[in-house]
Amino acid sequence: MAGRTLIAALLLAAAPCLADDTTVPSTLEHFGLLGTWAVDCAKPPGPENEYSTYSVPPSGKARLAFSSGAPYRDIVYEIQSAAPEAQGQLALQVMRLPEKIYVDLVLSKIGDTVQVWSSHTPDGRMLVTDGVITGNGLPSPRFKRCGK
Repeated sequence: MAGRTLIAALLLAAAPCLADDTTVPSTLEHFGLLGTWAVDCAKPPGPENEYSTYSVPPSGKARLAFSSGAPYRDIVYEIQSAAPEAQGQLALQVMRLPEKIYVDLVLSKIGDTVQVWSSHTPDGRMLVTDGVITGNGLPSPRFKRCGK
């Protein structure tokens, strides 16, 4: 009886590992998101041509970095979760570093372009709704793949 209890305990402990072999990095890879994206890859990063880079550093924790060029500092997020949504959409929960500010967003991918479709803070404040930035009413920029 003790042997069965031990085996059951070991199986229960291993179940999370066996049940979910989908990781954030593999989800990003499957969605085709890893690499660098920009509105215009032929131009350097700037306030009107932000670059976004999705990467998996040696730590294994996926990251998203936005670069607007000098004199601005990069804004870096650790990607906490990634899950496919509707056709061509990916839901991400990201945490801004070092402040540990969380943001939920949904990306929409059409061909080789990506756009923030929706984004909100944990308190429900909407930043982007249906591809429109709530602060200025403009469409969220559509980023093209620059490279891996």
